[in-house]
Amino acid sequence: MFAMLVWLIIIATTITTISTETTIAKAHGNFPCPYADTVNITDGLRLRDGSYSFAGVLVPAELTAEYNFKVIDGVEYKAARHLRGCVCQIKPCITFCCPPDLVFNAQRWNCTRPNQVRQITHIELSASGNRSVEQVKIMDHFVVRTELGCRNKFVDSNHDSFWQWDLHANGSLQRDDRLWSTDEYCFTPLEHNSAWELAPLNCERFQRGYRVWIYAICCIIAILINIFIMALLSSVNEARRSHFGKLIIYYLFFAICGHSLIVYLTLKNPMNLSHEACRNIGYLAYFFIMLSFVYLANCSLDFLLKFRLIPIKNWWRILWYSLSFVCVIVLRFLVSFAQSSNLPKHLKPGIGEDYCWFDVRLWGILMYYYAPIALLLIFSIGCCLKTYFSIYELPADTQYIQGTQLRIMKTHFYAFSVYLVGVFSVWVREMIVYILARVREHFFIIDFWSGICILVLAIAGFALLLGKNMYVKSWWSINVETSQTDLSVINARVYKFDEKGDLKSPDSPYKPTVTSL
Repeated sequence: MFAMLVWLIIIATTITTISTETTIAKAHGNFPCPYADTVNITDGLRLRDGSYSFAGVLVPAELTAEYNFKVIDGVEYKAARHLRGCVCQIKPCITFCCPPDLVFNAQRWNCTRPNQVRQITHIELSASGNRSVEQVKIMDHFVVRTELGCRNKFVDSNHDSFWQWDLHANGSLQRDDRLWSTDEYCFTPLEHNSAWELAPLNCERFQRGYRVWIYAICCIIAILINIFIMALLSSVNEARRSHFGKLIIYYLFFAICGHSLIVYLTLKNPMNLSHEACRNIGYLAYFFIMLSFVYLANCSLDFLLKFRLIPIKNWWRILWYSLSFVCVIVLRFLVSFAQSSNLPKHLKPGIGEDYCWFDVRLWGILMYYYAPIALLLIFSIGCCLKTYFSIYELPADTQYIQGTQLRIMKTHFYAFSVYLVGVFSVWVREMIVYILARVREHFFIIDFWSGICILVLAIAGFALLLGKNMYVKSWWSINVETSQTDLSVINARVYKFDEKGDLKSPDSPYKPTVTSL
């Protein structure tokens, strides 16, 4: 746990240094203005003094630079080297979703040519002070560009609020009590009330479709299975009092809380949450998920210490569990600090910005989420391997270990080890999928296979953590199987019959006789 924190501190220090160097480099004139204020002026007219003429705007040479990347949804992507100029700092810019004569098709999710559309040349501007509205010609007041905006656009033309917006003179858009910058929306003509109107499409940060529902349904079923496992372990006195049972109950509780919050964020449109609620729920889910892996590692360490016959007092255990809890709290605030710092955006976790959970388009999810989980799982696997070899080093006449039968402890350990291998496999798969998607720049916010893997893991937990628990099996045989045997005896006393007949058979010569008990 301490190694993980040291690793995170080193990474944070290194990133801060890189961020400072990047800021200094940009201040020296490599990029004269923010990317959102630039326009691709490769097709512009270059003048003798090095300046460019583009869309009727004269762009000085010092406001131009070559870029080898593009920015979509606020994230940098590799691109062919091209020339850009700070046109929007000279004249306001406005973003269109599609090139001229094309409109955005919400069904096909691309730009198509309509059968009939009237060319829209004017737009209404709203004054910030007196709320007055002015009709202006688009080409006279704005520089039109079609390369920004976002990949996922929000179209909800059936509601009146979709058609209610205010465009300001600087190109910013007021809608839904929020101010959208020029790279967070794009205009397109849409048919409304049998006429074509210019409407802004905001960037959508909420995914819909069958992928989301498969993921959510699988996670909900897995949560219910884990709740049943935790409830049954908690109801059996011997299982609840054992160290193994306690740690598994803690692990399941934190995993249930974390996955429940993630499912809630999956099904909840972040636009319907306040910024504070979106951010806090994301951090709370992160806290619970990390805490579940910490207690999984504690369980592995507990097995190792027991099979090495190292006695541990209860107050040491309480202190260690409390320290683990505090370390996860520190980790949560380190992630929060990274999000609110001046790091480059692709090195931030992205919680509470475009999404309430980690932004899979950024490297932050690998640094702050997958890497700590990988370290904890490697630690857990290492402890289990050492425990396995320690079992064969026990004296031959060993029957009990710290008051527990060796047979019971070995059964619990083997079941836990198999389950841990399953957890490790699922999360290695998660990391590989993310890295491949990140390298290919093919992002998906919801991977429904993740939900299926979580469900399979819950079923494995039911079979291994519950089905192989000797205390639960003993409780089951005493309270359930014995009750069924007693019920058979009661039925035999209520209905008098001998071994020659069967009451269920229509050919039986014996008739049931009801007697009192």
